[in-house]
Amino acid sequence: MPECSESRLAGILFLDRTALLATAMLAASTLADAQSTQRGYEKGAGIYTSQTYAIDAAQPAKRSNNGGTTPAEVENSPGVRQINADVLHALGYTGLKVTAAIIDIGIMAGHPEFSGRVRPGYNAFDGSANVTDGNGHGTHVSGIFGAAKDGKGMFGVAYEASLLPIKVLDDRGNGSAASVAAGIQYAVNQRIHYLCPARCSDPNTLVAGHHQFAPFAINLSLGSSSPSDTIRNALIDAVNAGMVVAAAAGNDGRANPIYPARYARDAAANGQIIAVGSVYFDAAGRPQINSWSNRAGDTRDFYLVAPGYQVYSTYPKLNPKTRQYEATYATLSGTSMATPYVTGAVTLIKSGWTYLSANQVSSILFDSATDLGGDGIDEIYGRGLLNLQAALAPIGSLSAPTSRRASLPLTGTSLTGSIATGAALRAAGRAGLMQVAAFDRYGRDFQVDFAPTVSRAASIGNGLAPMLAALDSAAERTYSLDGGTMRVTYRSEATRLALGHQVGGNSGSSEGEFTVSAADTAARELTFGFSGMGAHSFGLGGELARRGEIQFISALENPYLALASRHTHFGIGLPLAGGLRLKFGTLVSDPRATAYDPALSQITGRHQSMGLAEVSGRLASALWTLGVGRLQETDSVLGTTQTGAFSFSGTAETSVVNFGMAFSPASRMTLGGQYTVGHTGGTANHADSLVLGYTDARSKGYGVFASLREAFRAGDSLTIMVSQPLRTASGALQMVAPARAAVDGSPVMASRSISLRPEGRETRAELIYLSPIDRRAKWFLGMAVRDQPDHESTAPRETTIGGGFHAVF
Repeated sequence: MPECSESRLAGILFLDRTALLATAMLAASTLADAQSTQRGYEKGAGIYTSQTYAIDAAQPAKRSNNGGTTPAEVENSPGVRQINADVLHALGYTGLKVTAAIIDIGIMAGHPEFSGRVRPGYNAFDGSANVTDGNGHGTHVSGIFGAAKDGKGMFGVAYEASLLPIKVLDDRGNGSAASVAAGIQYAVNQRIHYLCPARCSDPNTLVAGHHQFAPFAINLSLGSSSPSDTIRNALIDAVNAGMVVAAAAGNDGRANPIYPARYARDAAANGQIIAVGSVYFDAAGRPQINSWSNRAGDTRDFYLVAPGYQVYSTYPKLNPKTRQYEATYATLSGTSMATPYVTGAVTLIKSGWTYLSANQVSSILFDSATDLGGDGIDEIYGRGLLNLQAALAPIGSLSAPTSRRASLPLTGTSLTGSIATGAALRAAGRAGLMQVAAFDRYGRDFQVDFAPTVSRAASIGNGLAPMLAALDSAAERTYSLDGGTMRVTYRSEATRLALGHQVGGNSGSSEGEFTVSAADTAARELTFGFSGMGAHSFGLGGELARRGEIQFISALENPYLALASRHTHFGIGLPLAGGLRLKFGTLVSDPRATAYDPALSQITGRHQSMGLAEVSGRLASALWTLGVGRLQETDSVLGTTQTGAFSFSGTAETSVVNFGMAFSPASRMTLGGQYTVGHTGGTANHADSLVLGYTDARSKGYGVFASLREAFRAGDSLTIMVSQPLRTASGALQMVAPARAAVDGSPVMASRSISLRPEGRETRAELIYLSPIDRRAKWFLGMAVRDQPDHESTAPRETTIGGGFHAVF
């Protein structure tokens, strides 16, 4: 690039040498590519990035339309893909309602690529609105920035942005510091005019309906080797007005950028001036700095590179016959061509998040650039290659504000539903009710869908579990003690595996899975057990087993007992007058079943306990039981647990009533059933999270059975069971979560009520046949069918067929 003459007022500012060469060739009516000293460029070599960002899990909402294009137009716009601007375009980030000032030679405003988007311009030489480009450089730069995506020619980075053309150089590419400074100051004044009715202290104050005309970015594809206080002062005014300036680094192959790009290093620039160098893409698609591009040097912290070699863009071609300029296209090279890519990037980010400040926008581009050259910021590539896909991704950790104005990190967030609530919570996720707005380091809002973190409801065992439990019960051991009896039922390893319990190892979690019931001659009973076997002692199933009338039947389990995970139980049974019996019991969940909550940075004390009281007796030939209970859960509700931004701290209490009855219509047949219902009181969340709490809820479950003894041979039994696992009938989880960012960037909070009632209703049908082999061994054959398993209305039916044997040695 030619040096400025120090004898002239503040020096003369020249355009890129390669651009002037192309102008001379076009004046002779010959369209040809400007030649560069760089070799090895291959058109369409591809996109190169050093890292890949997944934006589907956390991405901003679609903002605009994508325009119409053709393969040829896309092929002619490789730079858009090389900086990954097409990723933003796909989401509707197009520069709509954002204006950039193109301070240059002017523009061919009548070029179809700018139709309807060119603002009235300014001529810094005479103060008029005449910004005619008699050179081509300004029009070419403008096209790279914002040519329309219309299926013709090529398209720019911000193809729906508005352009404010400001002519500060004559048609030969010459100008003065005074003209450039006047052009910058005009852009500043336009911003102030449209943001504030008068010069105001807050440059980000918006005037409804007019802020889109306030230029946010300035493109300076020009420069000089000499500094100018006049230009510097105008640039500082632009910085103070809340603008981002992208300035060409120059084409002299020097170690440092030229001015005004070199002012980017000044503290007064506040990181809002970006020096731009040029790269080409080699045959392997790798970006390499052009030999003629000035390097980052002492401006490395505020230096980006972008495509600047053989860039195809809009151009005015002089018709020698009519002496009129016609709209066409040309290929030019230089840092002048690289600079509008950065200006376009600034505009796209601003169009996506209008509340971002100029410093935030430029910082996002610096932080997200693809590192080139030496590791980290270096003196050749500075921050690296402009990468809009990375700029679109969250920078820093995402957090979500709560209704109490706290900000919660999203790491470790999960929601685990029980058999009663899991299907409803997953349905809420599918309906978009688990989607919230989260904010990155710069306050940008991203839509984060927590639906994938909602865990599938864990079934209490697979289809084999009830068959194996019946086999375990059939292998019950009975001992005589001083006239009384003691019954012991163990869980076999096969049953533990079917239930999902750990088997083996040193954790102790697979040991001690048994229940004991001891009775004296007065029918007073003491029962206890470990690892969630309370159903063997309570309810209709427990009473039938105690009386020895039938083996344990899983369909008769009180479903609320399973919510006290891996509990230890203890109970006392006493005879009453009139053949009645009274039983009291308690269950406490395994204290080892704790969990770590990253949001609370501590081990949580989630546990459950339940108190039970029941009375049983006979009515004619029927055995009946009536029980009440009180389930208390700490930091969970109906078995639902939450962590991270969904953290829950509180105590939920559920009142439970169950009634069961069994009778024998024939000597070898028993029919019966049990119905259980619960009411959970509303519970407030004492933790500061997105969850406010739970409303009152009702839940229920039932089971019926028919059992035939000696169906085919002595000692065998055939049992048919139909049941519905615990299901929530009413109730809701209450949330207040950020839905989006307001115009000023503040979170817009939205209340949500997520129903706990699942759409489906699981029905289980089971058939089990047990038969002795000898006095020490039994075998079984069974089938289980689950319709709408886990209460998932769309889940396919599950069928399990199994068989096995149990032997005591």
